[in-house]
Amino acid sequence: MTAPTTSPTLRERLLPSRRTLVVLFGVAIIPLIYAGSLIWSNEDPTHHLDAVPAAIVDLDRGATPNTDAAEPVDLGRELTDELLASRESTNFDWIEEAPDAAASDLASGEVLVVLTVPEDFSAAAVSPADDDADAARAATLSIETNDGANVIVGSVAKSVGTAVTESLSAQVSAEYLENVYLGFSDIHDEVAEAAEGATDLASGAHETENGADDLVVGLADVASGALDLSSGASTLAAGARSADEGAERLSAGLQELDGATAELPESAAALDTGSDAVSSGAHRVADGAADLDATAAVAASSAQSIADGAAQLSNGMTRLAGGTASLSSGLTALVADYATMTDAQRLAALEGLAARASEADTVAEGLAASSGGLAAGSAALVGTDDHPGLAALAEGASTLAAGAAEVDDGATDLSSGIDTLVGTLDSLTTAIAEAATGADALADGTAGVAAGADGLAGGGSALADGASRASRGAQRLDDGLSSLSSGSAELSRGLTDGVDDIPDYSTEDAARLSDVASAPVELDADRANEVPAYGWGLAPYFMSLALWVGALAFYLMMKPLSEALVVSQRPAWLVAFGSFLPGAAMGVVQSALMVTIVHLVLGVEAASLGGLYAVAALASVTFVAMNQALVSLLGAPGRFIGLMLVVLQLSSAGGTYPVQTAATFFQALHGWFPLTYAVESFRSLIAGGDIGITPGLGVLSLWLVGSLLVTGVAAARARRTTLGAPRASTAALA
Repeated sequence: MTAPTTSPTLRERLLPSRRTLVVLFGVAIIPLIYAGSLIWSNEDPTHHLDAVPAAIVDLDRGATPNTDAAEPVDLGRELTDELLASRESTNFDWIEEAPDAAASDLASGEVLVVLTVPEDFSAAAVSPADDDADAARAATLSIETNDGANVIVGSVAKSVGTAVTESLSAQVSAEYLENVYLGFSDIHDEVAEAAEGATDLASGAHETENGADDLVVGLADVASGALDLSSGASTLAAGARSADEGAERLSAGLQELDGATAELPESAAALDTGSDAVSSGAHRVADGAADLDATAAVAASSAQSIADGAAQLSNGMTRLAGGTASLSSGLTALVADYATMTDAQRLAALEGLAARASEADTVAEGLAASSGGLAAGSAALVGTDDHPGLAALAEGASTLAAGAAEVDDGATDLSSGIDTLVGTLDSLTTAIAEAATGADALADGTAGVAAGADGLAGGGSALADGASRASRGAQRLDDGLSSLSSGSAELSRGLTDGVDDIPDYSTEDAARLSDVASAPVELDADRANEVPAYGWGLAPYFMSLALWVGALAFYLMMKPLSEALVVSQRPAWLVAFGSFLPGAAMGVVQSALMVTIVHLVLGVEAASLGGLYAVAALASVTFVAMNQALVSLLGAPGRFIGLMLVVLQLSSAGGTYPVQTAATFFQALHGWFPLTYAVESFRSLIAGGDIGITPGLGVLSLWLVGSLLVTGVAAARARRTTLGAPRASTAALA
């Protein structure tokens, strides 16, 4: 008798069962889990770079800028210390390593970035400050990544490296401008020294001008006195010649008188002796006066030449003082406006200053030479031990005046004696008449001598006064010329040093320096095992996902356990393995098709194509085994877990950004799931290197064996269930 059946109520037909509600809830949260996990794992990777391991290799040997006040710099050490101390979330987790260790860690994936500071980094950074523009070059940093570890790290590292170079560029530019301004300070000090020399030069020129004025006035007096002296000397010479002639006639008359008058032998002898002396003295006076006249004329001409030279020197000094003032103001304006000027304007200003300084240096050297010659001429005019000058001329004039006065006195006495003799000796009329005639001529000559002697004495006195004043002026001129010479030398030295310190660049040199100074630090980004396109770097991630989805899809369509094998009463391991073989075969086919299309159609070249086929087959078979184990053990919920596992693996695999930038939860899962190792192995097989290949083979094999064991347990349970069921149930299962 069949038991009556009860039909479901309306409520039972309208409301789903609890199992159905759980299934619907699970299906509803699948998008949430996928979106939430993927967004969470990639929420803000660029602000979690401080977890990405990176190495810095500092080979910099430091350098010293080419300026007197500059300090040595070691930019490599400064950069290393700054990066090691940085705790910025947008910077890598830096460690300092030796070159070999850094290269080994990059190849193995222990570090993802290596930044190298070359040996000549500091030397290149300060090279724009050298005088040789051809030696100027940009300092270059080298940053290296490995696309076999992560392709996106290369782009991120380049961005970080660019930020580092920009920061260093600002620092190097500041160092360069500081050295430029220090150079201007040196130029300013040297020009200040030149300005001080110009001040001394102007003071010496003023003193020289005053001394030259005094010298000109004194020499004018000397010239006037010399003219008077020359006139008096001429008169004296004419009178002396007349006296000489009269004395000779007088001597002849007295000799005749001596012969005619025996009574007056002694007087006649004395008169004869006196007349001879007067004649001889008159000769000497005439000769000395002629020499004095010639010397005075030469002195007057020399004095006038020195006066003209002093006036020209004063004019030249005025022009030189104006030139140095213009040079100083030009330098002050250049230093004040330097920061706002373009390189071309700076170059033009420096070239103008160099030209002015060179011209002023040339003028200063000429003035120094002229001042030395003027000083020597003035000293010669004043007089030396070997060449007596104006003072000796004045002394000679005084002596000549005194001698002329004595001649005048002797001639007067002689004339008086002759007059007495004429009055006393009337008997000697004839002889005395002739003597009287000679005496008259002598008297006339001595009168002329007396007049010339007076003029000579006056001219000699004026000459002595002018010579004294000229001597004082010449001394002041000599002092001024000494100061002028010293100031000229200091000015020349300061201007020469300033010109030497002012760089003289050509247009090409200026353009090169401008280019280097505008970008003093460059970045040389190098990617080991570089792939040519972004898709190549993401291919391992997508290929691993594709293989997992392929395995999941297979067991959506196929049963995880072969019913024929389950009811065949064979061992559980054989049931599990026999049920696995169709899925494994499909996995191999899927992986082979995928690699072939990716390689031939999409053009992704693999560093090891054979290895890529082999590892892809292993990964695909492993994913098939995992999905088989889940579905055979749990049924439909196993498929749901398979969907959840794929999103967890995608979020923790580090397929895009490094896993170090993900949340801690995903970093903890990273090393456990097989998809992680499939991604790492595919990267190395496509890009090159050996990161993750050996561990990947081991981990995938472990997951494969473990999944087969779980499937064996599920097969044993299914076999027990099947063998204990009624025959009808067994038929239904089949």
